[in-house]
Amino acid sequence: MKSLNRLILAAGLAVLPVVATAQAAAPVAVAPVDPERLAAARALMDQIMPPATRNQMMSAMTQSMMGQMVQALRTDPTLAAVLEKDPRARALFEHFMQRQQEQSTQQLLANLPGMFDAMARAYARRFTLAQLHDMATFFATPTGQVYLAQAPTIMSDPDVAAWMGDVMRSSMQRMPAEMAKLMADLKALDSKDNAHGG
Repeated sequence: MKSLNRLILAAGLAVLPVVATAQAAAPVAVAPVDPERLAAARALMDQIMPPATRNQMMSAMTQSMMGQMVQALRTDPTLAAVLEKDPRARALFEHFMQRQQEQSTQQLLANLPGMFDAMARAYARRFTLAQLHDMATFFATPTGQVYLAQAPTIMSDPDVAAWMGDVMRSSMQRMPAEMAKLMADLKALDSKDNAHGG
């Protein structure tokens, strides 16, 4: 079960990017935002991802990303062998990943208002009022509407999913060596403290 524990820890670490998306730290020094540009940026955020469908869209994107992570983890030979050998391990793994997906989705949804406020401020700082209006005009066109409808589905496109799977597999292959290095560094730190009477 030691290899399963290590892989579950790696799976937990793999979930962090999903959560981190909704929890990026605010900059220390923040330039003031022009109120007119901020109002236009907030209207643009509502146009890009309407409040009525926002939670559903974000949940779908999170589920898609988590599904791809789970698929990548399942292809890891060590984990696959453990899951094949012990049905209890398979059930634990499925339960763990289901819980991570639910918690990540809940956390993301709880933080959506703050995320969209932060995004509106970021748009207001980076784009002029005219540019914000141009974007709003584009998104009101038929092509803009198609873009808005299709953009959230990009992450589940087979090519994007395959790329994400490759990245996840590469991360998983690196993880045992990284965990071993971390444990060695912690052990060395502990030894150093003991040597100095700490």
